[in-house]
Amino acid sequence: MLKVPLKYPYSFAHTTKRLHLFAKTSYVCKEQVFYRAIRLCSSVVVIGVSYLPKDHALHIEVNQHLTKEEQQELLTCIKHMWSTEVDLTPFYNQFTDGPLQPIIQKRKGLHLVLDSSIYECLIKTIIGQQLNISFAATLEQRLVQLAGEEINYKGMCLPVFPDPEKVASLCYEDLQKLQFNRRKAEYIIDISRLIVEGKLDLEGLMGCSEEEVMEKLLPLRGIGRWTVECVLLFGMGKPDLLPAADIGLRNAIAHVFELDQKPSEEEVRKLGEQWKPYRSYVTFYLWDAITEQKIKKKQI
Repeated sequence: MLKVPLKYPYSFAHTTKRLHLFAKTSYVCKEQVFYRAIRLCSSVVVIGVSYLPKDHALHIEVNQHLTKEEQQELLTCIKHMWSTEVDLTPFYNQFTDGPLQPIIQKRKGLHLVLDSSIYECLIKTIIGQQLNISFAATLEQRLVQLAGEEINYKGMCLPVFPDPEKVASLCYEDLQKLQFNRRKAEYIIDISRLIVEGKLDLEGLMGCSEEEVMEKLLPLRGIGRWTVECVLLFGMGKPDLLPAADIGLRNAIAHVFELDQKPSEEEVRKLGEQWKPYRSYVTFYLWDAITEQKIKKKQI
């Protein structure tokens, strides 16, 4: 058992609420414990993440014995994935009034939960380009079934996202048979091959600025600005990203600011200037607000 103290304002309930809705291809929730498989350098492990109210900490269950080095690697990974080292106190202090205040206050403690690797995030983002969430999740599951693994633990079947080597060995037709279109199949396999050939180091991007990440990824086929922004946000946890072209964000802004129509990308970027240096979290909280609104409409 490992424990990760939560030093800053952190709501496990708010943070995990979105996992129920959008991370069904990665996490399985059982009795308030969120299970998923993670690749370490030397092995694949299953973790179960839950909350210890008394200690205000994350409790980490692991399915196997780990060496001290593996424990440290896993703790570093979990702190990054669950954003436990992110102090949002200055963010909350910045928005004490105005249209965003009630949305932010209601979600106090909501943190990003990141993908376990930049590769996983990039491939998932490419899969999700111009697709609805449900079909994108179906394609992710099919890719895992084809090139990934599954681990059985406590009666659960947990998917292991494929590594670049497995995906690089596929043919484009393999993905087309799973209803990937030809171009998307090429993007996913070609990027995986670049990694295997040593021509693309995604994890090396962690130390780069947003501009440097853009410069390295935008020249690649299948990667546009929106895709890089999603990777910076959900793969790297950068705090000041603004995916201004995102339809969901523009709809949320129109709703919150009571606009007659959704703003243009340029208008979103102009509005977002006053949200610096927390544009990622404003975006995330607005996404959550519009999702909540949609759920309420369905329940009526």
